[in-house]
Amino acid sequence: GFISRNNDMRELCADFLEDGAHFFDVLDRYDKLTSFVLNREDATLGCAWKWSIPFLKAAGATDYQIHKNSIKNLQLMPNIENTVRYTSNLMPTYISTETYEHGMMDVMDRLGEPQCEVNCSGLCIDQCMMGRLESRKLLEAAKEICSLKVPKKFYELNQLTELMNEDIMIIKTMDRILSQVIPDAGAMVLMEATDTLTSHKKAYKMLDIRRMTAIDLVSTMYVGSSSTDFQAMDLVRDGGGLAISFNGEEFAVRGSNVAILSEDTTVVAIFASEFMDKGPIRAMEVAENWSREYLESEDFVDRNLIRRFLEMHPYDLPEVYFVDDDNVDFVSKRSDEFRKRIIC
Repeated sequence: GFISRNNDMRELCADFLEDGAHFFDVLDRYDKLTSFVLNREDATLGCAWKWSIPFLKAAGATDYQIHKNSIKNLQLMPNIENTVRYTSNLMPTYISTETYEHGMMDVMDRLGEPQCEVNCSGLCIDQCMMGRLESRKLLEAAKEICSLKVPKKFYELNQLTELMNEDIMIIKTMDRILSQVIPDAGAMVLMEATDTLTSHKKAYKMLDIRRMTAIDLVSTMYVGSSSTDFQAMDLVRDGGGLAISFNGEEFAVRGSNVAILSEDTTVVAIFASEFMDKGPIRAMEVAENWSREYLESEDFVDRNLIRRFLEMHPYDLPEVYFVDDDNVDFVSKRSDEFRKRIIC
């Protein structure tokens, strides 16, 4: 959504499993249902990445193959190299992502290794041995998962509603597979050894960074796009900082105070420069008044950046919204639809 167009795990599942993209969609749906609808105590969004690993192992995936497939599939967002380099020269910059290190190695190489620290999910799939019988059980379970239908619509936030029949089937099937099939197949060891950067861990990592740098939340700018960013963004927003949703899923927008819909990441550099110069209130003011006339006439700290940006967008500007209670439903749905058009 911000650094790349990729849903890395969905693409890996598609490469190694029959109907793998749909397989991951079912796991992702179950992940969101347990976290946002059922509100289970042990649920933390992003576990779909961890649940996929035993099935990839059963299909013959190795660490080397995962790395190579990630390189093959990688599509960076336009101008992201310049944007990350620009922001990392302005302020201490950190990247936190659920993407596994196999994929992030090439991302950082393509970005030119800017001065920023990277936190990503850890995985060593080769450390676990899996026999043919175990692999067969998991692949049969994968076929069962692929037979499930995924509804196109999700549920309204904080609204009592009855579960759809398709979702009931997903919950029952996944509960059984995760509690019976995976432990019985011996894949639990691999899954537990997988260090996935879930939504809770992203929030904890952000708080660790705040503690180590002594930078308060009011002085923090967070750019997120996945639903797993919701908790960290919500903390930053409530702490008086700047939480930017960039091509965000619905829940990412709901954790933000600024939402951006764009294929060009340069717009984030504009907000970074204004945030660094005058703070989050100034950045939110830019979002609230966003227009070509405003960008041309307003006194920005980096006029050269604004000039280049306007030259790159001679007709239509990227969409930018100041998110509040009045427009959050509209913006979140619009952003989610825009995201689906650009993510692989």
